[in-house]
Amino acid sequence: MSDPTVTIIMAAYNSCQFITAAVTSALEQEYRDIELIVVNDGSTDDTARVLATITDPRLVVVALQRNRGVSHARNRALDLARGEHVCFLDADDRMPPRSISARLEVLAQEPELSFVDGAVEYYDPTMERVTRKWTPSFSGAPLDRLVRFDPSCFFGNTWLIRREAIGAVRFDVDLTHSEDLQFYIRIAPGRRYGYTRETVLHYRITSTSSMSRLENLERSYRAMLAWMWRNPGLVPRRALPHAGYRVRRMMSGAYWKAGRLWKAIWAWR
Repeated sequence: MSDPTVTIIMAAYNSCQFITAAVTSALEQEYRDIELIVVNDGSTDDTARVLATITDPRLVVVALQRNRGVSHARNRALDLARGEHVCFLDADDRMPPRSISARLEVLAQEPELSFVDGAVEYYDPTMERVTRKWTPSFSGAPLDRLVRFDPSCFFGNTWLIRREAIGAVRFDVDLTHSEDLQFYIRIAPGRRYGYTRETVLHYRITSTSSMSRLENLERSYRAMLAWMWRNPGLVPRRALPHAGYRVRRMMSGAYWKAGRLWKAIWAWR
């Protein structure tokens, strides 16, 4: 089998409730020359059984014996990827039919780009109602924007990436949140970002965000800031004060919204 143009990578952990829809959305893309690598990250539910019922030859399933986290799962898939381009899809989200086509068309029109993003529609947990929409608003060298946590060019794992831009870079397995942001920062230097206004992801808002997850998120953001300060050759120092401000503002707002007023104040430290 010849190498596909695009590899879609999905990490799955106890995802049997949603994974059929996610996998189907990837395999039913308008653009057909793909492979979908799903890494079953030590699931203890019926994820493996559900995946076994899908017989499309473009689907590659990798089963890990124990849960090691999304970064390890994505790294395993990156080691196996054969596509000229790579993108990611979470196991509880969906791709609209033109998700791949729309981004590839931008790459064809602007060959100097290494990354193409697109609009994201946020859905309720049932995937029946759109609650809001995010669209990128920046084109160019993305490094400064990423370091500043600037939402004009960063949502999450929504980039279609030329594989040569990734090289040997892999996700940091020690991060529990913001691992995709750090990954993008590491592959961004010297490269350019663009976007399509078409929707490339249907993002499911679930009820899994707990109080403890907010604290994990804050720890990961602060770990990211510390990592930035330790890497002056990669991260522009001029952007770091603003990055610190953005983290404090985001976490204070998140705690405030959750009704944790003291934590909202303490986040500004």
